[in-house]
Amino acid sequence: MTDEKRNRIIAAVTVNVIILIAVLAAVIIYQIVQIKVVSKTRNDIIKEIEYLNQQTQINKDTYEYYKSEAGLLDLAYKYGFIFKK
Repeated sequence: MTDEKRNRIIAAVTVNVIILIAVLAAVIIYQIVQIKVVSKTRNDIIKEIEYLNQQTQINKDTYEYYKSEAGLLDLAYKYGFIFKK
C-alpha cells in the first residue's frame, strides 16, 4: 500500500467519523428537546387533571347541597317561590 493510498483511506475514515459525530450530536440534541417538550406537556396535563379534580369535588359538594332540604329551599327562594304557613 502506497503512502498516497494510505493517506486517502485515513482522510476518508476521518471525514466519515466527523460526519457520524455530527449526526449523533444532532440526534442527541433533538432527543433532549423532545424530552423537554414532553416533560412540559406532562406537567401541564398533571396541572389540568388536578384542576379538574378540584372542580369535580366542588360540583359534587354543590350537587349534594342542592339535593338537601336547605339547598332546595334556597333555590325556591331564589326563583321567587313564597311559602305560606
